[in-house]
Amino acid sequence: MQQPLPTVLGNGVQLLQLFQNILSNAIRFSRPGAIPRVQISAQPYGQGYLFAVQDNGVGIPRAQHERIFEIFQRGQSSNDTPGTGIGLATCKKIVEAHEGAIWVDSEPEQGTTFYFTLKAA
Repeated sequence: MQQPLPTVLGNGVQLLQLFQNILSNAIRFSRPGAIPRVQISAQPYGQGYLFAVQDNGVGIPRAQHERIFEIFQRGQSSNDTPGTGIGLATCKKIVEAHEGAIWVDSEPEQGTTFYFTLKAA
């Protein structure tokens, strides 16, 4: 059953860009031959919410989890996929500007889940 996402406090344009970047990566880095699946959820967390954006894509090696949030750094699996390495660095800047945190949990061929926190409205 689908649950509505909560209302958060923040800059609407920046939050739109946050979701667009994460969702476009989920689709762009889908596994060949697999139908892309993306699930977005949120749960209460401190004074706000913990969001999770989970996909069934190619995944990211654990050694690259921190690196992918640095500008112009791309994951190893992205070598054949166009991109600049700016999207996730932008996501990190947006979340941190909203006094939240962002991190990833992923394994190659097992999909990826991006987590981030945002303040409640």
